[in-house]
Amino acid sequence: MRCGFIVTAMCENMLYFSSLGVGAASSGKLTFMVGGAEEEFTAAKELLSCMGANVVYCGQVGTGQAAKICNNMLLAIGMIGTSETMNLGIRLGLDPKLLAKILNMSSGRCWSSDTYNPVPGVMEGVPSANNYLGGFGTQLMAKDLGLAQNTATNTRTPVPLGSLAHQIYRMMCARGYANKDFSSVFQFLREEEGQ
Repeated sequence: MRCGFIVTAMCENMLYFSSLGVGAASSGKLTFMVGGAEEEFTAAKELLSCMGANVVYCGQVGTGQAAKICNNMLLAIGMIGTSETMNLGIRLGLDPKLLAKILNMSSGRCWSSDTYNPVPGVMEGVPSANNYLGGFGTQLMAKDLGLAQNTATNTRTPVPLGSLAHQIYRMMCARGYANKDFSSVFQFLREEEGQ
C-alpha cells in the first residue's frame, strides 16, 4: 500500500488525505486532513485516529486536498533546499553528519534535515540509506506539484518556488528518477554538477 498520499472516499460527501509517508503509516503516526460534512467527520474521526496521530477537520469537501497540496509543495521546496545546502556543505569540506547536526540545532532545521535527510549515510531507516528506494516517489511528488501549480494558476496565486520545484521534479522524472524517493533530488543535483 502506498501510504503517504492516500485518497479514500469515506462516503459520498467526504474525502480524507494523509501525509508523512510509509514510515508514519507503519507506526500509526499519519496526519489526516479531512474535508466534508462535519457530522460525517465526527463519525469517521475515531476510525482515522486508529491509523494516525493527527486527524484534522479542514472544512467542506476539497479542503483536505487543498491542505495536502500546500503541505506537499512546502515539502518539495524544503527537500530541494536541504539537498542544496547539504551539497554545498560537503563541497566546502564539511562532514555531512556534522552539518546535519548543526542545521538541526539551528534555524535551518526542517523535517527534510532532521527526519528524512537526503544524504546517504547521514541517517538510518530513510530512503537515502537505501539507494532512495521506498518512501514517496518522485513521480508522485511531481504530480502533487502539478496539482499545486494548477490551483495556483486558478486562484492567481504567485508560487515561484513551487513552480521551480515542479520543474525540477519533472526533470528528475525525465532523467530516470521517477520511481526513486523524492529525496533523490540530492543525488540528482550532484549528478547535474558532474559528481
